[in-house]
Amino acid sequence: MGTLILLGIIIILVVALLLLTVKIVNQPNKGVVVTLGRFDGILEPGIHVIKPFISHIITVGTAQTPVDLNQQVVITKDNAEISVKISLKYHVTNIEDFVFKNEDSVRSMIQDTRAALRGIIGNKELNEVLNGTQEINKELFKEISSVTAGYGLNVDRINIDSVNPSADIQASMNKLLQATRERDAAIASAEGKARSITLENQANNQALLETNEANNQVLVNTATAKATALRTTTDAQVYQTQQLNVALADAGQNYFVQQNIDAFRDLAKSPANTVVLPNATADSLGQLPVIGDLLTVDKAKNKAAATK
Repeated sequence: MGTLILLGIIIILVVALLLLTVKIVNQPNKGVVVTLGRFDGILEPGIHVIKPFISHIITVGTAQTPVDLNQQVVITKDNAEISVKISLKYHVTNIEDFVFKNEDSVRSMIQDTRAALRGIIGNKELNEVLNGTQEINKELFKEISSVTAGYGLNVDRINIDSVNPSADIQASMNKLLQATRERDAAIASAEGKARSITLENQANNQALLETNEANNQVLVNTATAKATALRTTTDAQVYQTQQLNVALADAGQNYFVQQNIDAFRDLAKSPANTVVLPNATADSLGQLPVIGDLLTVDKAKNKAAATK
């Protein structure tokens, strides 16, 4: 019975010794061995044997770790109050410095990040902050990287997640934005009206030009038609005159005498007692035989009457 108890105690001691001696470091962590309160080495992932009772292991993660910082109120150069929220990613580069040179390296990194952010934004105006987050990221990353290197950390990336002005500033910005939109709308409307007026004037001018051209064409056509009609009429009159001259050239002297006789006959039928004729007409009538006889008889009667 006593032998069994002793054997059990020995087994328990062996198991406890194994637990204190054999250590497993999981990937991607590394183990810092501390012996009698002093740094004694770094263990890679895997199974390791350490000195029991006087040594222990501090596990340190070496994978990249994201950190979200709480929103931070910052005052800009032009005294505008804004709320900024940032996030960052870091990884441990020097395990010994990370464990022994700073009691809480991650907390110190966060504090330094906040302080650097206040300094950077404090030297910029509100518009520069709102429109220059990428530039702020670069400046903040450069400043933090140089500080955290002493903590055994390396900041891989810093992002400004949001920048929110205070309620008063946001209201003022909204009013300014609304005014800007109304101004742009008014300008766009005015430009549209001006464009419409310009197009309308161009259309009216084009229509007027086309109307004038049409009227001018009508006048030209009318003048051409009149000129053609006048030329046709003139040609007809010339032709008529030419034909008359030809006819007159073909007619003999008797034709004109006959015309005079017809005229004389018409005059004789007139109720007038006296007919006055030009000498040339009378002479021409006297050349006709009948008229000559009449005139001879008349002369004889006049002589007889005078004798009596």
